[in-house]
Amino acid sequence: MENNWYRMKENSIKKLKHDIKIRRVDRDIVWILNIINSLENYYTTSSCSGRIQVTANTLPGEKFSLITLAKWHHVIKLKDLLIVLEKSPEENMWFAVQPPIIHIACRDLESAIDMLKHARNNGFKHAGIQGVKENRVMIEITSTERIETPLRLDGHDLYRKEHLGKLVKAANNLLIKSKTRMVNFGSSLTKKFFENKLPNIKPRNNTP
Repeated sequence: MENNWYRMKENSIKKLKHDIKIRRVDRDIVWILNIINSLENYYTTSSCSGRIQVTANTLPGEKFSLITLAKWHHVIKLKDLLIVLEKSPEENMWFAVQPPIIHIACRDLESAIDMLKHARNNGFKHAGIQGVKENRVMIEITSTERIETPLRLDGHDLYRKEHLGKLVKAANNLLIKSKTRMVNFGSSLTKKFFENKLPNIKPRNNTP
């Protein structure tokens, strides 16, 4: 079991490095993933630093039929949203802000509980255990900052163009709040496990 844990961790980190190289990982969360993966009892499996997106789907949660029309991992301008709306003929469109999320494999239940306590103390109230197996405990760290609202249903626009700026402003504020929470979480991990002496792992600016 011991060798199996290290083999899974090694394979996961190798995949992460490849995904970073081909830019499939959000740049502003890499430093936090590096911190977690440097800890003996943890490794990350997937992540997102938080995003704003527009999708084509009838209802939220339609994972397999959902089409992503646009997504941004940084604050946006009103014109960014207007371009998507003007160019997209889909009958159903949704606007969303999604919070940061990190999936972490923990070596045992004790390690999982310790990480969850730390996450919740830093504002990630929706952090919890996803599954328990003989060789690892999977946890999900995420927060509550979320918007999900329809822009168009059955071909009918549900918004007034002059009010879209308020939606964009609210989305940007929420995204900044959630990303700040993630930065604070990463900084607190450094303090908890390395006494603020962890070299060469620093947060990245996420402005466009």
